[in-house]
Amino acid sequence: MGLTWLNNGFICKELYAPFKIDKDKDYRADLEKKYNIVMEQAKKANADDESLKIIDIFSKKILESLDLYYKADIAESNNIIFELVNEIGDNPFAVNSVNYSDAFPGNKNDELQFFRSRLGPPNKEFTAKDMIHLPNSLRAKSGNYRFSIPGNPSMYLANSSYGCWIETGCPAEIDFNVSPILLEGNQKIFNLAVSIRDFSCLNEFEKDRVHCWLKLYLLAIATCYIIKEENRTFKSEYIISQSLMMACKKMRYDGIAYYSRRVDNEVFALCAINLVLFVDYIGEYSDMIKHLKIDDAFNYSLYKQLNNSLKYRDYELRSIHTGYVTNIGNFERQYSYRETDFYNFDKFLFTTWKDKDKIPWGVKI
Repeated sequence: MGLTWLNNGFICKELYAPFKIDKDKDYRADLEKKYNIVMEQAKKANADDESLKIIDIFSKKILESLDLYYKADIAESNNIIFELVNEIGDNPFAVNSVNYSDAFPGNKNDELQFFRSRLGPPNKEFTAKDMIHLPNSLRAKSGNYRFSIPGNPSMYLANSSYGCWIETGCPAEIDFNVSPILLEGNQKIFNLAVSIRDFSCLNEFEKDRVHCWLKLYLLAIATCYIIKEENRTFKSEYIISQSLMMACKKMRYDGIAYYSRRVDNEVFALCAINLVLFVDYIGEYSDMIKHLKIDDAFNYSLYKQLNNSLKYRDYELRSIHTGYVTNIGNFERQYSYRETDFYNFDKFLFTTWKDKDKIPWGVKI
């Protein structure tokens, strides 16, 4: 019998991610408040005992990990998150090859497209080599990001050019350059693209899947914060995210999939699903680049100057063919992704990629 309590009033607007707060100092208290709401809603919905136990244990452990980090016991803080990831194990809903991961909706046998962007004017050409991860000789330039730490960069992709655009701060068209990317498909991905807005992936609320979803959801909540405070060198909202990255690397996973935190609401994130791939240097680059294809970048402003006969090409994008409503924007102003130039740009990048299906896997260095 399925655990249908999730449909018994569990969903509430206080749990609609991403969560936006003003100050870093409020992160820990607000996160605890969110976990208390999850527990209260689960009890009201008559959740099973095992689900309540999961909420209690995971919430306390994540908060304990935060407290230990604040006390500079970073090793034990990371170990707690590792144990939680290890407990989830290799449940295919949580960990799967990228093409078959539930993080990316659509027909699992269809091609799964990704995109990566860099900023620069149209006269600055970015080759495929320029669009891969930071080389080892430049790792000193690596920064502090949601799923990467200084000295250990990651490679961030999105399932649409729009996802790249919002992740780079919505730059001017003239500075926005995008490359299309295909992955060989064997990359092992941890699924953090979970939300209370969609239970369709739970196989009619199958017990094991609901419990797995709940564990992932509690971890995801801690990573879903946007803190508005400026000029910070330390970001509390990155603590659990970065610890998850290190835990997944220990588990020998290749990356993490997650909804963009830059959307107004996760319901508008189906065209902004991010994939972070971990970089393990062997010499100057990671072996990762042997298992992907990437084309030279194309400038978005230049694309906008083309005649319609050149701009509008047909291509099956998996981000759209999902059976879901794929809108962008917000509740007051939302638009179908199909009705945007980003959508047409996505198709253009793949239709103009010369010999895409013939070239071998791997990026020439």
